[in-house]
Amino acid sequence: MDVPQIIDYYGYICETVYAETEDGYYLALHRIPFGKNDTEKDATKPRPVVFLQHGLLGSSADWTTNIPSQSAAYVFADAGFDVWIGNVRGNVYSLRHRKYSHFQPAFWNFSFDDMATIDIPTMIRKALSVSRQKSLYYVGHSQGTAVMFAQGSEDQEFARNISAFFALAPVSTVKHIRGLMSYIGSHFISHMGKLIELFGAYEFMPSNIFSKFFAFLICGTGFSNPLCDNILFQIGGPNSKDINMTRVMIYMDHTPAGTSTKNIVHWAQMTQSGKFCKYDYGSQNMKFYGQKTAPEYDISQLKIPTYLYYSVDDWLADPLDVEGYIMAKLPNSTLKEANHLGIYNHMAYH
Repeated sequence: MDVPQIIDYYGYICETVYAETEDGYYLALHRIPFGKNDTEKDATKPRPVVFLQHGLLGSSADWTTNIPSQSAAYVFADAGFDVWIGNVRGNVYSLRHRKYSHFQPAFWNFSFDDMATIDIPTMIRKALSVSRQKSLYYVGHSQGTAVMFAQGSEDQEFARNISAFFALAPVSTVKHIRGLMSYIGSHFISHMGKLIELFGAYEFMPSNIFSKFFAFLICGTGFSNPLCDNILFQIGGPNSKDINMTRVMIYMDHTPAGTSTKNIVHWAQMTQSGKFCKYDYGSQNMKFYGQKTAPEYDISQLKIPTYLYYSVDDWLADPLDVEGYIMAKLPNSTLKEANHLGIYNHMAYH
């Protein structure tokens, strides 16, 4: 089942709304306008808007595939919110473009810089326009926090649309990541960069029949499989009591949801630099930025009220990065709470 079918299966209304970006991507937003026990008449009443944004290689499925009491999208809807769930360019729900097919390299010429400066503002404007609200609450996970740190710190007019920013597994610098992604970042960046130089940007880990078959092969039919579990935990951190292990196969059926190779290279660059930078074009930086090095995002300029949620068992949003960079950089007037959670790995926040 896809996300609209899953939402319908659990007894909620789902609307799919498309937002076209200025550079031609059609982004799919999944909206749950009211709770399970509400009526369409209730939906005509003004409701606060909450916007949920997935992380790297994720999609709107990240917020909807658990049972209703364990999925953020349904919990917010039943609590009286108008729920909007974003899908950035290049994932399985946002594969359309005004000019390019997703089989063309030009479609994949993007990194999270473009998601931050174009996709997030486009989707949020659409959500506010349709819901007729002036601002919303933003909940991001992983890369979904990075794009808000980036855009919110550089565009103060945009920032006024955000009532509060709730950052789950917050990521900016990734100097201290651990596990499999640390190895990939340190060993493959030079090769991946050369591939892009030679052949252009392409899709990385698409959601297709082959990835689904691999997930089935590794994870089986739904019972906890040690091999499957170990792969997940080598990426995100040790097992967490807050992950519903009986649903791992369902998670794997929707992840990875796809992104560009250029985006993966961007993240790998930052594992090496230890900085929260824009994409590094090397000798072409002067052409793109007017300077020899890739500019850093200055999150000290973020004015949105921000709430952080992080854990020592999260190998991708390591406390050394969260406390040593994000908390150190954010103004006291911006950082409202920093919640150091218990045993949470990177995938336990949805």
